[in-house]
Amino acid sequence: MRKKKKQKKSLHPPGGELLSAMQVPSDLAFSEPVVTFYGGREVQIENYRRILEYNACRLCVLTQYGRLLLVGEGIRIVSYSGEEMRVEGRIDQVTFQ
Repeated sequence: MRKKKKQKKSLHPPGGELLSAMQVPSDLAFSEPVVTFYGGREVQIENYRRILEYNACRLCVLTQYGRLLLVGEGIRIVSYSGEEMRVEGRIDQVTFQ
């Protein structure tokens, strides 16, 4: 009896190998969330889907891969569009759920 070869599981969705070979960044190719911190007082979130919860202590946004939760004090959304938002305040905790 012949053994079947195990195929390697790809980390990329279908077509991802081609995009990877073309050196297209994954955040652009697959709308992966990008979270950029500027110290502990400012955060830029890219490629989010929608805001689930927002108050001065918590911000929860839905991304393609789950929820992103920011916890702190004086949290406020300074600017946002359909693709990115800038948040200011004291950020004490960041969690992907």
